Amino acid sequence: MAMGLAAQPYHLDGRLLELSFGDWEGMTWDQIESAYPGALKTRDADKWNYTPPGGESYAALAERVRAWLSERDGELFVVSHGGVARALMALIAGAELRAAAEAPIRQGCALIFEKGACAWFG
Repeated sequence: MAMGLAAQPYHLDGRLLELSFGDWEGMTWDQIESAYPGALKTRDADKWNYTPPGGESYAALAERVRAWLSERDGELFVVSHGGVARALMALIAGAELRAAAEAPIRQGCALIFEKGACAWFG
């Protein structure tokens, strides 16, 4: 669905990279459970703060995104992965951390942040 935005130059910023799963990258949930027994249960208990081995937590991701966000002013259009969207839900919309970490992400849709809230477009 067209957003009606004017074509403008874009910029890449490493602070908007997806959440790192570290040693878990490329593994299925079943493979993770087999290699790291109980780790997924521990992660589920506090998904925002849990750090996979060699990876990062949503809390750490949010600090990366917070640094990027502090340099912005005005309207933006950001293309990112779900982890960044979840961080922005907490940082901009004030979503409760557990709710942000577990929020479903709709692929191919825009998440609009406005007046301290967020809603899906498309």
